[in-house]
Amino acid sequence: MAYHQHAKYHLKLAAVIMCNHNQFKACLILCDWALASMIKALYIHKYHSTHPPKELTMNEILPLVHTDTEPGLDIALFVGTIQHMSSLADYPHDQPIELDNIEKLLQRTEEILDELATRLEDDSSE
Repeated sequence: MAYHQHAKYHLKLAAVIMCNHNQFKACLILCDWALASMIKALYIHKYHSTHPPKELTMNEILPLVHTDTEPGLDIALFVGTIQHMSSLADYPHDQPIELDNIEKLLQRTEEILDELATRLEDDSSE
């Protein structure tokens, strides 16, 4: 559950940095780390592995976030988008990231983390 705890920590830190310091790039990176940590927690839980891969591909992420009742394509696409945005060396200066958009990305990250955490807890209780 260390990865699950890391996910919550990264998200909390992203919110604080964004709100207090307007460091949008750092916020995106922390959202990416939070999502990656939660995906690794799902990987560990599903495959009973103690050492998840350092990087997970979309082919590995989709089966982890997809269930019979909840299609995971939107989550997988969001994870991929955040990965891409956070990996850009420098966001183009002529296209600044707006605070409102960062807040939406942060909110969606939190929603996804909550949903995936619920799945982990539901699976653990069975």
